[in-house]
Amino acid sequence: MMKQFLSGSNANGFTLVELTIVLVIVALLTGMMLGPLSAQKDLQNVRETQRQLADIGEALMGYAASHQAADGRPHLPCPDTTGDGFENRAGDNTCVDQQGRLPWTDIGVGHEDAWGNRFSYRVVKEYSNRGAGFVLGTAAALKVCEDSVCTVAIASNLPAVVVSHGKNGAGAFNALGGTNPAPVGADEISNRNASNNFVSHVPSSVTGSEFDDIVIWISPYILFNRMIAAGKLP
Repeated sequence: MMKQFLSGSNANGFTLVELTIVLVIVALLTGMMLGPLSAQKDLQNVRETQRQLADIGEALMGYAASHQAADGRPHLPCPDTTGDGFENRAGDNTCVDQQGRLPWTDIGVGHEDAWGNRFSYRVVKEYSNRGAGFVLGTAAALKVCEDSVCTVAIASNLPAVVVSHGKNGAGAFNALGGTNPAPVGADEISNRNASNNFVSHVPSSVTGSEFDDIVIWISPYILFNRMIAAGKLP
């Protein structure tokens, strides 16, 4: 009778070994599901930030078309250097600094990328002077390159560049008003320092060379075309 009772108990329940196997299988399946979900979320954030950057590019050109300098010519906004969303200008109508946060309030766009960090913005002084605006052919020194050495330039003679510092947010101005830890890779450093050269290429997770920045730039020729269409130039 005792033998029969034990046999029946094993048939109707889980042993400790069986329960352990089930838990391991559940953990493996959960891990397999979390990987694709995380990748999908990352892709969604990238696409959302790219959409925001496209809107920012349009907003900057719209700002130029609707704002004229003292000489009647168009100009781009200055960077926000205090974190309040408004551009910062000196008493002589030039920018306090040519690089800082995007002045999101002035141009009417969202102030954070999909990872909750501010967009960085650099503009050439000849295009952002409220005393004397730009004209057709105004020179600009900004470049976007394939790497920090800039042996190959993707675009040059650019009036303005806007950067999202990506998922890692290295060097970005954060929503709390501070600055995230500085980037390590030379390419991301180029997008955070005060140089005229920026970098744009596919993401990299190589240790010491991490790169996930998303960069857009204002083409001078598209800008000129928009200003001509708006009757602001020549």
